[in-house]
Amino acid sequence: MDASVAETVAPASAAVAVAPGVASHTVQPGDTLGKIAASYGVSLETIFAANGLGWESIIYPGDVIALSGGPIGVTAPISPAPVEISTMGITTASSTIERAPAQASSTVAASGIGSALVASAYAQIGATQDCTILVEVALRSIGKTVGDLAPEQFYQYGTTVSTPAPGDLVIRPGHIAIYVGNGQVISSGMNGVNATILHPLSDLAGSSYIRVNP
Repeated sequence: MDASVAETVAPASAAVAVAPGVASHTVQPGDTLGKIAASYGVSLETIFAANGLGWESIIYPGDVIALSGGPIGVTAPISPAPVEISTMGITTASSTIERAPAQASSTVAASGIGSALVASAYAQIGATQDCTILVEVALRSIGKTVGDLAPEQFYQYGTTVSTPAPGDLVIRPGHIAIYVGNGQVISSGMNGVNATILHPLSDLAGSSYIRVNP
């Protein structure tokens, strides 16, 4: 497998005008689209569609992000944003946040968690790190308290499912990855190379799939 992955990052058209009466979020330092989606219990795809953004879009502090096409009051933040510490290009939460009761349905909340994990995984492509660091960073981005764990210890964060959905953890002895959809996963440490790459789920035959709990 070719572990060299070239990633083209295109700036977002961040200064998109948000119509009056539409729920929105003003970007703070350390925010990502995935974190914003998880904080409000909406899917990342909804935010993409409402703002004309995509996986490679970049947002900047002060940008106003529409949360949906609907009126204010449809969504409410689940938790305050944590203070972020950036280390070697990877952003991790410096403290645990206490999550207030979600306003959206459990289905929407689960979709938001999966989207946030996928967004974090994509943001780490190209980083040189162990497979567990990839997942630890992703879980911290949604407010989970995570220590330095072995792959098999991540079972505690969710429920085993038979078919993976985007954002599910993919675990087999000695390795862990994040499923991102379309038969693809993102993982680090494949074939003795610590670069974080996108590759086929079929490379990890015999894995278990874990859906992260809210």
